[in-house]
Amino acid sequence: MRKITLLALVFGLAVPCFSFFPFFYGARSLALGYASLAFNYDVNALYLNPALLRSLTVPLGGYQYGSSSLDFRDSSGRLAAARSYDLEHFQDLAIQSREAALAELNAAFSADAAINGFRMHGPGYTGKGYALSIATVDAALVRPLANPVLAKPASEVSNADIASLRVRFTGFHYKDYALAVAFPVSQGLAVGATLHYLKGKHTVFDAALNAAPFAPGADAADLLQAAWSAADNGFSEFNFDLGAGLELGQHLKVGLLVKNVGNPVIATAAGDLRLARRLVAGLVFRPDAAMGIYLDIDLAASDLFHGGDESQPFSLGVEKGLFQNKLFLRAGILTDLAAKYFVGRKANVLYGFGCGFNLGNFLVDLALGLDPQGRVKNLGVSGFYAIR
Repeated sequence: MRKITLLALVFGLAVPCFSFFPFFYGARSLALGYASLAFNYDVNALYLNPALLRSLTVPLGGYQYGSSSLDFRDSSGRLAAARSYDLEHFQDLAIQSREAALAELNAAFSADAAINGFRMHGPGYTGKGYALSIATVDAALVRPLANPVLAKPASEVSNADIASLRVRFTGFHYKDYALAVAFPVSQGLAVGATLHYLKGKHTVFDAALNAAPFAPGADAADLLQAAWSAADNGFSEFNFDLGAGLELGQHLKVGLLVKNVGNPVIATAAGDLRLARRLVAGLVFRPDAAMGIYLDIDLAASDLFHGGDESQPFSLGVEKGLFQNKLFLRAGILTDLAAKYFVGRKANVLYGFGCGFNLGNFLVDLALGLDPQGRVKNLGVSGFYAIR
């Protein structure tokens, strides 16, 4: 009863909605489709679920890099295709060209998932029950702004209508100074907390299609980099996360995370950007030390991209150890339960693949994330040294 009461208190702290960037922490998490909330054995427990720090038996120090460039609806490609026409003189185009350009613009401006991504790297250290990290983060969101002129027939769209179209760029460049601690509550139950101090710069600006940062051949990664490279307004915020981990027998574990409990607000030129609280649950089944099946789910749909469209991530991953756990093979999937399509080429889905190497005192993890078209969108590299 005591365990159930404590877990209910953690749930009660949360208003279920998403946080901002980044979206995954470490190569292992990426390979498992972001599913690792209930079990993790490295520094990333600090971000994923600080309660898991109680399970670590050997101090670890290391460095890691992660990057993401997601564009599920190929908005950047649609915008590039539209810009291949002479949009400044839209009315002078042949009617077939106007219709084709307008179709590309409608596809880009009606996408239910924005272009988003991040780049994160830095050192970290963990002992039993505590961890610290200093991460440098570049993050950005690029979203075409809805405009009623796109509902007009191509024959009625003017040059001024096309010139009124805008794309919003939100970019961040900051450091995340993080410190986490974990405490045992009873047999099989632990709780933890992570304190973050975010300090850096941000920017928000709107751009016309014929202005910078748009350029011939610009893809999603180029647009994201343009956003975070323009960050010039200083900010600093404190924030913290709460986590719980529960062992249900020998093979089953449950994790809970309330992220952004402090619900901090960053004032931007386009209004306040709230790092909203997010409630995530995780489950892992490990029949033995070499096999694991992982599942993470956000417990409610919410506005992930700060544009009014709701998303509800669902992650499923599998891990298998070989050669006495000297080599790990991993695969996973991240999809959106709130989207029209759950899997397939039209879904907001990401496929993770990776491997891990246990080289004595060294732990090395590598991972890639692929979109439904097979394009590499995420990369993760983690390296840790066990201090025995």
